[in-house]
Amino acid sequence: MDHKKMKLEDYLQFLNEDIHSTVFSTVDEDGKPKSRVIDIMLVKEKKLYFLTATTKPFYDQLIERPYVSITGLKGEESMSSISITVNGEVREIGTNYLDEIFEKNPYMNDIYQTEESKHVLRVFELYKGNVSVFDLSSKPIYQAVFDINE
Repeated sequence: MDHKKMKLEDYLQFLNEDIHSTVFSTVDEDGKPKSRVIDIMLVKEKKLYFLTATTKPFYDQLIERPYVSITGLKGEESMSSISITVNGEVREIGTNYLDEIFEKNPYMNDIYQTEESKHVLRVFELYKGNVSVFDLSSKPIYQAVFDINE
């Protein structure tokens, strides 16, 4: 990975395309941390997009406390890995980009097979925060932080 040529958008695309399944952390109604694996569905104009169902506790946590911490890791072992962590603010954008998300992630049609099952899905946008890159496979080890601002 040539970090000298990479920008924020490149790292977001790497998170989306090369890592894809990430660990998302939120805070529940009792102030306790909650984590789960969520796929990054789309990257547009320096923003990340993901979705969840309105029937899940994850949805309620995002609405009540619209902050997340996301971490993705690629590599077979520690010294050949790159991790990307995104901390930021999110907002629900309804069903915007839902068709594009399903087009770019066709496996979603296996999970949500009917239009009725898709009605509970809502898209979220991470629009403000920071991206930390930690690449142990680079020599010297590469670390950088990028800001996401609307």
